[in-house]
Amino acid sequence: MLLRAAALLGLTFLAALPCGAAQVTLSLGSIRHPAFEADGVTVAFDAARRGEADIRLGRLLVAGMEYKNFHAHCSGFFFDGRRLDCPNGTLRREDERGGKRPALPFSLAWRAGDGFLDFSLRDVDAVAFSPLVKRLRGWKPAGKIDFAILVEGARAKLDLAVRDLDFASKEGDIVGKGIAFTLNAAAERSGAGWHWLARLDWPQGEFFRAPWRRQAGVRMEAEGGLSEKTLEVELARLDVAGLGGVTAGLRWDRALGEATDWGFITDRLDLASALREWLQPWLTSLGLPEWQASGHARFSAEWKAGGLRRFYAGLEEARLADGTGYLELGGVNAQIPWEADAPTEAEVGIASGRLGDLPLGSFTLPLRIDGSEAKVAGLVAPMLDGRFLIDELRLAKSQSGWHGEFEGGIEGVSMPKLSRALRMPAMAGSLTARVPRIAYEKGVLHLDGALGIEVFDGGITVHQLRLIDPFGKGRRFVADVTARNLDLGMLTRTFAFGAIEGRFDADLHDLELQGWKPLRFDARIASSEGDYPRSLSFGALKDITALGEAGSPERLARVPERSGFSFGYSRIGFGCALRNGTCLLDGVAREGDGVVLMRGSGMPSVSIIGYNRHIDWDALVARIREVIAGRPGVVIE
Repeated sequence: MLLRAAALLGLTFLAALPCGAAQVTLSLGSIRHPAFEADGVTVAFDAARRGEADIRLGRLLVAGMEYKNFHAHCSGFFFDGRRLDCPNGTLRREDERGGKRPALPFSLAWRAGDGFLDFSLRDVDAVAFSPLVKRLRGWKPAGKIDFAILVEGARAKLDLAVRDLDFASKEGDIVGKGIAFTLNAAAERSGAGWHWLARLDWPQGEFFRAPWRRQAGVRMEAEGGLSEKTLEVELARLDVAGLGGVTAGLRWDRALGEATDWGFITDRLDLASALREWLQPWLTSLGLPEWQASGHARFSAEWKAGGLRRFYAGLEEARLADGTGYLELGGVNAQIPWEADAPTEAEVGIASGRLGDLPLGSFTLPLRIDGSEAKVAGLVAPMLDGRFLIDELRLAKSQSGWHGEFEGGIEGVSMPKLSRALRMPAMAGSLTARVPRIAYEKGVLHLDGALGIEVFDGGITVHQLRLIDPFGKGRRFVADVTARNLDLGMLTRTFAFGAIEGRFDADLHDLELQGWKPLRFDARIASSEGDYPRSLSFGALKDITALGEAGSPERLARVPERSGFSFGYSRIGFGCALRNGTCLLDGVAREGDGVVLMRGSGMPSVSIIGYNRHIDWDALVARIREVIAGRPGVVIE
């Protein structure tokens, strides 16, 4: 060994020195040890004043990491070629950066014959490492560190304790605050490598690694092997406070600096904690919506050859709800397997649910997963006294993002029950709505074809339906709506408005809603073609007039109100172009400065004319609500 030859020459030289010779410098070349490598090693000491020495290392390699230009000063120094002792030493880097940081205090004992090494750092400021370790530059570490490594022949032991540690990356995507942890490890040489055991205890502090954030309360025990090429975690047990336990394994390629194989299986976990701390940050990074959950879950996964090969999710008496408040599922029990190379069938049972304000009964979700595609076909869920149907639902992920398709609808839901569920005035009839196909792509749900709804003895058809950012809080609904031959009598009775007999058609073009509040539309409501009774009651006339006046309409005060008295009309026509919260009014015809909204017929004849063509939409809606409630009192301006 080069070190031993240089040491023997040095000792011979020392013996021959004349009395009074002082400074001695030994060039030891390279040192090779199972725990480290050192090159360019020199030792300078005063032969006349034993116990003080300066050691310089041109290069040091530890655990695959390289460091350069170290200077160590030793008190109590001893070296005879076979043994080196430095019980009180300081270590710093010989450059401008190293000169601005405190030196690292250490102790070192080493023997060449049996490979004995005892090295320790005690109560060291974390910032002192930053000029020595390149990867710490810019992290602004703070805190205290104790480190000790002991090597005796084929055995090694490592102890690390950290207190009040703070750090942050330049980008801010990795942050630690107030961290305290201990790491204890032992290793024994086995062939060309090492077999090791380790224990980690993290009782204090917080760690953020975008997008994940984790509070302390973690314990881990692990064992595995270390060779020149790989680090193997054969078995690791991780216990996380408030969540549960995980058993895992991993193989790390030291040359590539990445994991080539890993896998884990969990205990019965608290689902709320698992979703909040582990799954939701990942889902959010993928652009998926926020969810809330309770109950319990089990997960497992296996990664090989650079890709995820298997995944399993199990739910036990779980509750799931999306952050928008439109979907909620209760009593969920599921076994959902996934494999990269084969399709799988999931078992999902749901005891109850809610779609918006509509309750769902118990049902089973027939889910098939094939690669990056999930499909549901033939789902039937009770909804009130009818059914919610999914003929087919497909969701897949490609290079362009998530996309999917839906076909289904609602059958035989009674309008009175539906009205109560939606907290709307009671409506007659039943609702059957078939959705031919809804596709999801690039954050937009859009309807292929038309959605038909039968209500008020007529039909409503929705065209060009699109839901933009459907899972976000700022989702927008865009569509064209056509209504034909709706019964005005049924409509006015439903909403406690004065009675109007007749039928009407409606067209809404470029309808855009956000949070169910209209942002814009071009609307036209007009009497349907055909021969049918056309009349409005005195109460309806008062209600319509009240939309534009404060208090009781003065012009109607002189008209005697008699039971069963009504007015005839020939045409009703109302148009509104909504822009920036203001409705531009139009009607059947223009008359002077006003627009005719209803053209009367018969004797006596009453026509309704609007003179204010620019109407504040929010004020109009508020006025309609108060008129229906029998409390007129808002002036539309």
